Amino acid sequence: MPSSIQAPSPSLRVTVEALTSETFSPFGSAVAKSTSSSANKSHHRSPSQSVATAGVAPTTNAVPANQGTALKYTDVFSMETLYKFAPSRKRARVAMNRFVCSPRELKPDTKPGDGPSHSQSQDDIDGLFPIKILERHPFTSQTFIPLGVSALNKDARYLVIVAPTLPPSRNREPRPPPFPNPPPRKKRSFKEIFSRARPPPFPEDPERPLLSVSASSQSAPAGRKHLPGPGPPDLQNIKAFIADGSQAITYKPGTWHAPMVVLGKEAIDFVVVHHVNGVSSEDCQEAEIVCTGVEEELVAVIPKPGRPFRQNQVKAKL
Repeated sequence: MPSSIQAPSPSLRVTVEALTSETFSPFGSAVAKSTSSSANKSHHRSPSQSVATAGVAPTTNAVPANQGTALKYTDVFSMETLYKFAPSRKRARVAMNRFVCSPRELKPDTKPGDGPSHSQSQDDIDGLFPIKILERHPFTSQTFIPLGVSALNKDARYLVIVAPTLPPSRNREPRPPPFPNPPPRKKRSFKEIFSRARPPPFPEDPERPLLSVSASSQSAPAGRKHLPGPGPPDLQNIKAFIADGSQAITYKPGTWHAPMVVLGKEAIDFVVVHHVNGVSSEDCQEAEIVCTGVEEELVAVIPKPGRPFRQNQVKAKL
């Protein structure tokens, strides 16, 4: 069952940006098919030609592969799993699913010129998308890869909505946290502690070095510092991006995001890759955004296809 958070008051209109690897980096990674002329030449040559003779210049993360007929871009995405820190300690597996996402319906903009989108002409706005729920996967990254959609198809777009995690606050009203907290550990008595003590395995060996605990081993386990914490999404710093069919994204573990929002007139197929362990509260957590007043609303302002964004951006490339 999703937790509930109050919508911002007054209403907040989120200006949409073009998806780039730089702007999306706080929340994950983005990658797009290269549109350079040299890269496109590689698709129109004979299989016997090498990458070098086709005029394709490898980048810093690209190496020749398949007997010189391909370029391999290494470490495009990083699949992360933090399930070893989950309360259940249940082992996770990699899941690869296919989602066929239909286009979402947009609301008409009845308040033009209101909010941060005032620099956009009314003719440039396609509509408003109400943001009513956010979700996250606290212990795994999640990758969305669109299938068979060209970047030239302006009617095939999708909306990426993300938000940071607020730090936990003791002043908030008590409610079940969206992040699963481990149960308190029982404090052991001295009798229980010393009853399990054992003598050293080599008491008579003077050459055997004594075991010591280094400062580094006492620090937090690797990966724990990347856990998002129990806080809800920070709606005041929510971001929205538009991606085309040539772009794929990966959310970092614990990134609050909206369920997939396809824009335009065509459905888009996605291959989605993440880890799951079958414990619902550890695989996915939801936060429902509740509007109790007329002036409370959270919407993303969607520009029409081909129209300029409020700030010009450069598309992410491999």
